[in-house]
Formats: sequence, C-alpha cells, structure tokens
Amino acid sequence: MDKVIIATGEAVSEARKNMGWEVAQVPGLNRCEVYLNPMPQTIDFLLSNRPDSSYHLFSGIRGFQFVFDAFKKSLKYNLKRGLITERPNTFAFGRVNGKPLWAHRIRFLLQDRRFTPYVQCVFAMGEEAVDYFHSVCKRWKVFPFAYCTDLLESLSSSSIRCETGLVFVGSLSWWKAPIDILKSVACLSSNSYHINFIGDGPERHKMEHFIRRHELTKNVSLLGTKQNSEISSILSQHDVLILPSIYDGWGAVVNEALQCGLYVICSDSCGAKELLTDKRCGKVFQSGNDKELSQIMQYCIEHITEIRANRRFRQLWAEQCISGKVIAHYMVDCLSGKEPCQPWKR
Repeated sequence: MDKVIIATGEAVSEARKNMGWEVAQVPGLNRCEVYLNPMPQTIDFLLSNRPDSSYHLFSGIRGFQFVFDAFKKSLKYNLKRGLITERPNTFAFGRVNGKPLWAHRIRFLLQDRRFTPYVQCVFAMGEEAVDYFHSVCKRWKVFPFAYCTDLLESLSSSSIRCETGLVFVGSLSWWKAPIDILKSVACLSSNSYHINFIGDGPERHKMEHFIRRHELTKNVSLLGTKQNSEISSILSQHDVLILPSIYDGWGAVVNEALQCGLYVICSDSCGAKELLTDKRCGKVFQSGNDKELSQIMQYCIEHITEIRANRRFRQLWAEQCISGKVIAHYMVDCLSGKEPCQPWKR
C-alpha cells in the first residue's frame, strides 16, 4: 500500500461536533490525501485512476447519500470494491432508525441485491455484522474487522486513590443506556467508588432526577461534553469504563479505554465486546440486566488492587492487538489474500 485516499461528504457531522469531535485531532490524517465534498468529476478521476492497483472501500451502500452516490458512480468502472461497515441498527421496533434484522434483510433483497456482483469483500465490524453479511450474500468474502483508535499523547497510570474510579463516555441517549448504570449503582453494597459521566443528551434530565431521588450526588457526577482531544487524559484518571448500550455497532471508546489501561465493562450488545475475551481486560454483561451489571461493578470495587496491577498489561495488549498500525496491516493482508488471524483474538 503506497497511498491512502479519503473522500467524504463532510468533515465531522453535527452530531459528532456536539459530542466534542474535532477533525484536526484524527491521528494520521496528515498522511492521507483527503477530498472533502469533492465535485463529481473529481470522484470520477479517483475511481478511474490506477484501477488495477487500487481497492475502493465504501462505508456501506445506502448509509450515507454521498457514499451511495459515489458507489453508483463506481459501477461504470471495472474496480475492486469492498464495504467497511457495522451491521444494521436493530433498535426495538418502532424506535428511531430501528427495525428488526429480518426487515433489514428484506430491504436488502429488494433494494441492494442487484449490487452484490460488484462487491468483492466486506470488512464487518463485530461478530453480528459478520453473520449478517454472510447471510445476505454467500459470494462475498467477509472479513471480521474492528475499529481502531490512537492515543493523542503518552499517558501514565492513574493517580493513586482509595475509591474506585468509574467512567462512562458517550451520549446520554436511550440506546447508550447510561440510566442503567445509575440503576446498578443504586444496588451497590459498597460506597467506595465515584462515577463520572462524560457526555450530554436527552437522558440527562431523567438521570439528574434519579441521582437526587436516590441520594447519589456524592458518588456520581455528570460532567457534560468534553472535547474529543481531552478524552484520553480523562480516561487515564479512572480505573474502569462502563458501556451499557442496548445497541452499539462497535463502541470505539472501549478501544480508547484499553489503550489507557482501563478495565472495561460492556454489554453484549456492543460489537467491542470481542476485545474482552481476556479476563484481565474486562467483563461482558447481558444488556439491560442491571443486577448483573451491579455485581460486576461490585467485583471491580472489591478487586481494585488487582485491576490496577493489570493496567500496564492492558496498555501493552492494546498496542500489540488493536493499534492503528496493527489493524492497518491486518486490512492490507486481507486484501492481499493472506487470510490473517484477527489480531485482537491472538
């Protein structure tokens, strides 16, 4: 691979900006050739240039209008194409953007089946995504894939303190289920902890009411939105990340937490649960099971000395198994026909 070209309809979506994302902070962006909202003739040039030695990866087919338009435009060229995407959203029926997986399969058969001969492979985020894309097209080569993040600075271990430092990072929205953390906190038998919520969203008012009603103000803080460039530093001051989502195609904050050495608790609805197969990295609980989540949080409080002792192990594991360089090599090997093992499962 001698060049990486990125073409995108927008630098950062409004939703991401509201969550504190800054495009200038994306690691490695300065080493790529970037086209922001390119003209149609520019897209044609990128599609027609070096077709024999290039691979064109699209973030799904219909997920974004810019991507769909570029994908359709690519069909007039003899190209090697791939998709890099999560599985479809499967929120409870009737929710925004939510429908069961069988409905997505029917939509695919009706709308997108005609595109299958033009796609050679799929980089699928998470085991559920691998199963889904295998099911919609048996001819596709489906590669298990993972998000990757890179630290923006070198971080040391968290400062020594008595209480266990827990943290949630994400939008305070129903699908991220931050209220489930509070319900679990209310059941803890120990008081030796503090949990910070980083982010904002429509669930904040409900959470504030819950905190007051259950007298949790001494142990729980809602810190609001922080710049994405601050997240690594914030994470490094905690011991445990909790991600209780009822749906999360991946959950990149799990990567960030492991890179900072945190122990991670996440629900089985997060694609990133695959990163927690080693018990020293974290635990997975059943989404919506507040009792199980509370038990794992209690375990962390009672075993905080051991968890802190394994902090460096998690940092080294993340560097060797899920860093940007490692994931990039894995992708290149997949495209080269080498069929490598997934580095995060070594």
